Amino acid sequence: MKKKILVTGAGGYIGRHVVKALLDAGQEVIASDLRLDDVDDRAQKIVTNIFEPDDGLFTKLGSPDVCLHMAWRDGFKHNSDNHMGDLSNHYRFIKTMLEGGLKQVAVMGTMHEVGYWEGAIDENTPCHPASMYGIAKNALREATLMLAKEHNAVAQWIRAYYIVGDDARGNSIFSKLL
Repeated sequence: MKKKILVTGAGGYIGRHVVKALLDAGQEVIASDLRLDDVDDRAQKIVTNIFEPDDGLFTKLGSPDVCLHMAWRDGFKHNSDNHMGDLSNHYRFIKTMLEGGLKQVAVMGTMHEVGYWEGAIDENTPCHPASMYGIAKNALREATLMLAKEHNAVAQWIRAYYIVGDDARGNSIFSKLL
């Protein structure tokens, strides 16, 4: 079933690849970011700051069926003060979209929410983040689940673990080793 999917952070390290994969799978994609230079031209592109307060944001962003929220600043700087400073903007964005009529939100999380853990990890593994990045992402996870429940919407939390590939733009330890 074809859906209209908004991808925030579409010009980012992972986002532009996700946009292409969704388009290749036959989905209708709305790509949103501050810059969209390297994003697949088959997507509808909306250059905007999603964190500027705007009650009409859901409509401005194309009234999507699904929002895949991947926007995040300083993801490779785990103790950046921006993580905590930006948290309320992410919360407000998700709340505004749900209040506008969004019925499904999927948010890009991180392994850093879990913190130090030995053994297999699944959706029931307790979270004990050990960085500002992990703390902020975990707080957004909990807030998103609560907001979605209040709005009878579907919430999905997607966790990325060791991301490899696209080494020219990467800042992970794997990119640096390569």
